[in-house]
Amino acid sequence: MKKQIIGAFASVLVMTIVMSSMQTIDAISYTGHDGSLSKDLQKTLVKPYGNKKDYWSYIVMLCPTTHNMAVAEVILKSDSDKVVLGVNKVVRQGECSHYGAVMKAKDGKTLGAELVTKGEAVEKMIQILKDSQNMSSIQRDNMMSEFIRLYIVTGFLPRS
Repeated sequence: MKKQIIGAFASVLVMTIVMSSMQTIDAISYTGHDGSLSKDLQKTLVKPYGNKKDYWSYIVMLCPTTHNMAVAEVILKSDSDKVVLGVNKVVRQGECSHYGAVMKAKDGKTLGAELVTKGEAVEKMIQILKDSQNMSSIQRDNMMSEFIRLYIVTGFLPRS
């Protein structure tokens, strides 16, 4: 019985080490609420949503071409709306993943997206911890709500 428990624990430990090494990548920023997208993000669907004025069905596709990407969030933006999608997923090189929402926008050409990698999210969390000592209580509350959102998405709690 002890050998089975030790074997199971060793297997879990090895898998944890392997999976954690797969998710460490360089932080790469992709922005574009003006309608521009990076080489890894592509618009796959932009069309008016039903009979509603100023609403658009919007879907983007992420296809990493050079390396695996550990994605924390995809932020869909327009000239009048912003939707944050918590992803927490590693998209492998050569595979694709789709993200979308119904967005409010005056024109479909203003729809864009921002990709937040896990590395960027962790860096932002560390920066929040460092800066929180010099903030007012209202600013600290706002930043801590962002910290908690990033913690939920990444599952990582950095130490200051």
